[in-house]
Amino acid sequence: MLSLVLCCAGLAVVCCGLAALFTRRLPLYKVNGLMCLGNAFIALSNIADKHTASASMSAGFAALSGWLWWKGGGGDDTKRRLRSWGRRFQGVRRTAPSPS
Repeated sequence: MLSLVLCCAGLAVVCCGLAALFTRRLPLYKVNGLMCLGNAFIALSNIADKHTASASMSAGFAALSGWLWWKGGGGDDTKRRLRSWGRRFQGVRRTAPSPS
């Protein structure tokens, strides 16, 4: 039952992404984000059904579309947030005490 729900949700998200791509309603990086999410749902459905070949293909498509989303500008807010968090944890260079 869970695998059927995941598969239907994944197919619905992929169909929405394709419709947005063909009608040019969304920019390409957002379509890639939708395809990544949909393919991830389909991969989880195939893992639950123990279909290893189709699960690995769906996971590969999800990884490719996720990478295209990240490189296309979809991850800009995430990159900015990670940089701001990283600034908090940068070490401070201090000199060692020298014997006098």
